[in-house]
Amino acid sequence: MKNTTANTTIKKVQKRASVLPKDSKAKGNFDYLMEYVKNKFQIKFPSKDFHEAWAAYNQLQNFKISENVETVGGITEEAHYIMRTITEYHFNQAFKAMKIDMNDPNVGGEKGTPYRMAKMYCGSDLNDASELLSGRWSHRPEMASFPNENDQKYPITKRVDIVSVCSHHTAPFSTLFRDGSYALISYIPDKKVLGISKLQRIVDWVARRGHLQENLTKMIYDEVCQAAESESVYIKLSGLVHTCESLRGTQSNEGAFSSEYYGGAFKNFEIRREVSHQ
Repeated sequence: MKNTTANTTIKKVQKRASVLPKDSKAKGNFDYLMEYVKNKFQIKFPSKDFHEAWAAYNQLQNFKISENVETVGGITEEAHYIMRTITEYHFNQAFKAMKIDMNDPNVGGEKGTPYRMAKMYCGSDLNDASELLSGRWSHRPEMASFPNENDQKYPITKRVDIVSVCSHHTAPFSTLFRDGSYALISYIPDKKVLGISKLQRIVDWVARRGHLQENLTKMIYDEVCQAAESESVYIKLSGLVHTCESLRGTQSNEGAFSSEYYGGAFKNFEIRREVSHQ
């Protein structure tokens, strides 16, 4: 179900598209694909205005691989479908350029490898939070919170998993590749307490983009600070394996990377050490 923020975004995007001059609605970097995309679009969205969605996609500004589309005003489901269709087309062309036989049934076909790669990097829609780069497109998860009625001032700590990709190679790095790897989130409540089960969702939303691990650590810190309305937040990513190192290049089996970011009461080393050993 779309949340209030998502509905607001859709209205903003539609408004921007509606004020374009009619003769400019079809202009963009991929006009040579317009008919190809239009045919697929009309099967997927038979009652939707293709030219409005095409205009919305072409108006969308570029944004960093580590950011969410909301930073440039958001996107509609229809424009997202256009983006994914164009992406799939170019993956297909890249495979042909590499002389990969697209008649191979393990690669080609209507939903072959280019389709699957586009889905993996774009998500199937704006509610898909499960793909490697879906955090660039998916809606921000709602964070349940409750009044801090007991004026709790001790850390609330949870270990979660991280799945992300490095922005240099788009190769995954994660807590899932080695026993003992973990991501730790700890915060000291101020006026509200967060729903603890939602912390994994906010981490997924931030992490499933392209990152340097140290920047990801700071970005998770910022999101938890905002959600908890507290600066006393501690983020530690411990022993993450980066496949850009372990499966290629140096092919190191020993390499693992740890990073942390903290503020407020967690500037005290003793508090950080205490929660790290919980």
